[in-house]
Amino acid sequence: MKILLVNTPWEKEGYYGVRAGARWPHLIELSDNKKEPRPFVPFPFFMAYAAAVLQNKGHEVYAIDAIALRLDEIEFLARVVDVSPDVIVQEVSTPTIVADLHYAERMKKASERSKIIFCGPNHLMQSERFLDANKVVDMVIYGEYEYTLRNVINELEHDDPTFKMINGIIYRDSGRVIKNPPAPLIENLDTLPWPARELFPIMDYHNDSMGLPSPRLQVWTSRGCPHVCSFCMWPSMMYGGSNYRIRKAKDVVEEIAFCLKKWKFKSYYFNDDTFNLGREDLLELAQKIKDHKINLPFSVSPRANVMDEEQLLALKSAGLYSVKLGIESGSQGLIDKCGKALNLDKVENFVNIAKKNGIKIFLTFTLGLPGETDKTIEETISYALRLDPNDVNFAIITPSPGSEYYQELNNKGYILSKDWEDYHGHLPVIRTDALSAEDLEKGLHEARKAWWVQKHIRNKEFDVEVVKKLLSFLTTKNQVYIFVTSYIEHVYEIIYALPENINALNLVFITTKEREQEVDKEFPDQHKIVLQGTSVDPVLLFEKIAKKDKDFFILPVSNESGKGYKKIFSYFDKNLSKSFLAITPRGNVLKKI
Repeated sequence: MKILLVNTPWEKEGYYGVRAGARWPHLIELSDNKKEPRPFVPFPFFMAYAAAVLQNKGHEVYAIDAIALRLDEIEFLARVVDVSPDVIVQEVSTPTIVADLHYAERMKKASERSKIIFCGPNHLMQSERFLDANKVVDMVIYGEYEYTLRNVINELEHDDPTFKMINGIIYRDSGRVIKNPPAPLIENLDTLPWPARELFPIMDYHNDSMGLPSPRLQVWTSRGCPHVCSFCMWPSMMYGGSNYRIRKAKDVVEEIAFCLKKWKFKSYYFNDDTFNLGREDLLELAQKIKDHKINLPFSVSPRANVMDEEQLLALKSAGLYSVKLGIESGSQGLIDKCGKALNLDKVENFVNIAKKNGIKIFLTFTLGLPGETDKTIEETISYALRLDPNDVNFAIITPSPGSEYYQELNNKGYILSKDWEDYHGHLPVIRTDALSAEDLEKGLHEARKAWWVQKHIRNKEFDVEVVKKLLSFLTTKNQVYIFVTSYIEHVYEIIYALPENINALNLVFITTKEREQEVDKEFPDQHKIVLQGTSVDPVLLFEKIAKKDKDFFILPVSNESGKGYKKIFSYFDKNLSKSFLAITPRGNVLKKI
């Protein structure tokens, strides 16, 4: 039988989405450089394991990962038609369910004889009502689906298939929708064949958040998590609770060695939900890596409070390059309340030991946990800055429907949208007891700003000498105008790079009404031009000033590409290109986009 596994396209203007393989399906901003590798494209492990299981049963298996391949709808459907499968297995998610159903309809039209099976972490399809409402879907597999899918395909080969003995599925029988009991978990992960990576664009999967050289191999050493974080959907939707299973170190390392021999990876990382192997298992893994002479850097995402220095050093000796920790909050009270079972003092100790031994640290935090307030957001920011990792990611929580926290918020009326397409990670869909959606967005802005400033100054990213040379022609005859269109710290860096003969008190600051108070506080004695609105309109600006020949304008740009400054660039490039410089946070100059 010919089976096609698909991860369908997901793009919105200026963004691409990640679904299969992502712990949290979400949108990511597209780079202006279309040829650049995308910063995060996770490997679709469930799809690849399922493909391998089916291959072992002698089926003809194909896979199309439209997200990794960057396929649009037409290109994707053309490939589906080329395969002409008997069965299409489509991994879906909650934020993409509208698009998932759209593609199911299009695939059914393009390949009418194909049966369509949905699987993956979507809470809607776990109810019989889903199949009642969506006739295009022939069957749903819920939970881990590799062996369940194999059983379904084997049954479909019969002339008169019957599914009543196959657990973990929702199907139709004589027009009636039936939900069978859950399938048992795969207790022994070593019985699974290695993922069928050869069916996927293996060099198109990336994760830049760990600092590893590309291309990178992704590997699972375990499944599930022994903890019960209230915001996590995976235990309830995929793993039947807080079940945690590990693979033998020998099998893991043999898989890595095989992949490194077949493909030219330059690093690898363990992409487990929780890299939380038992102490002896972890030491054995480190030893096996060394025994196989796998001399490449790798990364892990452990629970920091269960790994001691001996384990860390053993991994370091095997090539450990970086560690990524999901901390979530700098408030111990919030951590305890959400069920994460993490001791922040132990985390800090772990981070210090790792940094002392030259291991890079990457942290993630999420705002909006149960009990979040302005004070706890401040605690999170302070904690992140104190740990001073290599990098930090802050986000507002998008509680997954099906999780305990989603239900808690829903009961309080704190879910602000049930349009699942809003659950893409760039829009707050909740409030808390103390904070509105706007408060959470403000907290996120403050957290990202505070981290940017610390990292920017720590790494001495601003090239003062280059900017000094560029501005060396300025004299006391020039009236210098500085826009406050970036972080205040960036504005200060530009001021420090001005020639010594320029008196800072003679500078004129151009700002918006929104930032007037901030600018007054930082520069109380200087003249200011305040414009209405939230962005600088150059036409309105020049209605306020009588420009002279010696006037010079400096625009601090808050990013390296100039994104978001098109209107100002366009105006100055057309009218005042010789009396204007746009300076990025690194000290690069953008005169035009």
